[in-house]
Amino acid sequence: MHVKHVNFAKGFRGGERQTLNLIEGLAALGVSQTLVCRPGSELHQRATAAGIAIRLAGHPLRGHLAGQHSQIIHVHEARGAYWAAIEHALRGTPYLITRRIPNPVSGSIANKFAYKRAAGLVGVSRDVAERLGFQTGRKVLPILDSCSVHAPDVARVAAIKAELGGGPIIGHVGALHDHHKGQSILIAAFQILTQTYPDARLVLLGEGPDRPEFERQANGDPRIFFAGFQAEVGSWIAAMDVFAFPSREEGLGSSVLDAMLLGVPVVSSMVGGLPELIGVDQRGLMVGDQDPQAWADAIGQILENAALRHRLREAARKFALAHDIAAMTKDYLDVYNAIVAAQFSRNTVGDPLHE
Repeated sequence: MHVKHVNFAKGFRGGERQTLNLIEGLAALGVSQTLVCRPGSELHQRATAAGIAIRLAGHPLRGHLAGQHSQIIHVHEARGAYWAAIEHALRGTPYLITRRIPNPVSGSIANKFAYKRAAGLVGVSRDVAERLGFQTGRKVLPILDSCSVHAPDVARVAAIKAELGGGPIIGHVGALHDHHKGQSILIAAFQILTQTYPDARLVLLGEGPDRPEFERQANGDPRIFFAGFQAEVGSWIAAMDVFAFPSREEGLGSSVLDAMLLGVPVVSSMVGGLPELIGVDQRGLMVGDQDPQAWADAIGQILENAALRHRLREAARKFALAHDIAAMTKDYLDVYNAIVAAQFSRNTVGDPLHE
């Protein structure tokens, strides 16, 4: 089997990390693969460094009828669906779409066509799968993203802690986009928390359009550190005492899984697929509203209670280990095999996953 992955993202976020994770998992099983991506993108650079076969296409309408024929195409982000639909029309190759966000799919004619012709649909959480299934009237399989395997450098972790002053570190990883990730809630909560923990630090990893507004909200407080985009976040996460994730909307939140695997207690919002990761205070604490005081209280609870930290860490690590790259890869390979076994022709619409 040859699988062609399609991801036209310019930046590098959770979806791109998961694309590489899946390629890594399939390669370990000997599956032949090619990645179709945008030239010069971060994904292109990382895939090249990893020795992944690449087909460059600067636009979803380009780059067809070239390279090795595939038995299946896997779409990892929205624009890739158009590329896959065209390739399907030209070559008859079936394609699978993974949907990562809870937002409704645009009702454009192109989107309706691309989703209708897809051989299968996947949501990265039950929440996303249910929303997409309701919108499309199709069966959508939930396959959780995998935790990424980071190898924190012990010396680097110690250096980060020392650089930040040695007090408790509350951290977040995500694009600086308040409408989505809700960092303004976390900054306000931290400003409350410092009344009890004056030596605490807040670290925000990532870049985005709302950074200037967040910096204004921080009001020059040196305890709030904007670390920017970090190519390798493992050492940063490992240096944190609490991983806070106040998203206002979220498909799943794979960086939460990364923190869970690294043994960092999590406080998250109760939206999208996050309850599937956290449970009801089983593997982290969940905050059901956007009140900064409630967030400060939850973070403080973890900082103050060693027994709670231990319980959450152990349960979270066990869950993360069960959702590693190998587990996600097996789930996707099962879907690939089901689609390929159905022997789709160019005009086939129905399949076992389509009903």
